[in-house]
Amino acid sequence: MPAAARVLLVIAHPAIASGIETLLRLEGDYDLRRIPSPGDVAKLGEWRADVALVDGTLLAGWDSVRIGAPAYVLSGNERDGKQLARKLDDGRGWMRKDATGPELASAIASLLRPETDGGGLGTLGIITVVALALVVLGLIVYLVWVTVG
Repeated sequence: MPAAARVLLVIAHPAIASGIETLLRLEGDYDLRRIPSPGDVAKLGEWRADVALVDGTLLAGWDSVRIGAPAYVLSGNERDGKQLARKLDDGRGWMRKDATGPELASAIASLLRPETDGGGLGTLGIITVVALALVVLGLIVYLVWVTVG
C-alpha cells in the first residue's frame, strides 16, 4: 500500500483551512498539515510536503515563496491566480477557492504526477525536423537547378 500523499495547506483562516481539510479527508488518504503563513514552512521540521495548496491572499506581500513542493494557488479568479502562482518556487497553477472535494483531490493527483516538458520535441524530434528541413531544401535546390538548367 503506497504511503499517503503529504499535503500542505497554507491557509490563514481556520474555518476555511478546516473546511478544505475535511473535504480532503472525505476524498482520500492524505497526510495533511496546515500552516497559517508561507513563512511558517520552516516550522514543519523534518516533515516535507509532496504537494501544497496555498491561499493566494497570503502571497500578496511576498516577492517569492519557497514551499519546497509543487503547489496550486487558491484564488478567486484566473488572472490573480496565475500571477500569484509565479511567486511560488514550484507554482503549477491555480484553482478556485470554492473548489469541490473531487476537484481538490484531482488537483492533488495532478501535482503528484511528474511534470513533463509540455510535449516538446526532445533531441530526437529536433534532429528529425532538421533532417526533414535539409531534405526539403535540397529538393528545392534541385528543382531550381532542373528548371534553370
